[in-house]
Amino acid sequence: MSHKKITKVVFMGAPSTGKTTIAKKLAEHFSTQLVLEYGRTFWEQNQVDRLLSQEQLLHIAQEQIRQEEEALLKANEYLFVDTNALTTWHFAQDYYGCALPELDKLADESKARFDVVFLCCDDIPFEDTWERSGEVKRKEFQVFIENQLDKRGIKYHVLKGTVKQRMSKVLDVLKAVS
Repeated sequence: MSHKKITKVVFMGAPSTGKTTIAKKLAEHFSTQLVLEYGRTFWEQNQVDRLLSQEQLLHIAQEQIRQEEEALLKANEYLFVDTNALTTWHFAQDYYGCALPELDKLADESKARFDVVFLCCDDIPFEDTWERSGEVKRKEFQVFIENQLDKRGIKYHVLKGTVKQRMSKVLDVLKAVS
């Protein structure tokens, strides 16, 4: 029995850089599966004084991966994912200056989990909602994520501009890798 090849696409970037918006639009455009950022929902329901424990962060990364694997079985041609274990690892670094060894491993493995990586730029207005850390933190996170992608040798495509411009860029990249 042959298995269909699904191109796994992840969107990275600091909070309020348009990851969820573009991932939703693409999943709708291709009538395929979308995996939203589990960590955001979990954080909203479980944070204490705006923090999560190291164990909770590990749980987030594990559950995000579980949801990706489940969605992969239902996807057609593409699977769009809003963030990954590298982002969760980054929150551990930001909160505690380190991560649990299991989360370190999942962050390292994220390089091989995706066929295409997009970095959403912080060139759009910051949407200041209660669960976000502010625009200054967004800039810090954006620099950190870009540095980690470079440091880990993860090839990525930069998304800038309006949603329409970002959609056009993603469609061009996906056409080239198909």
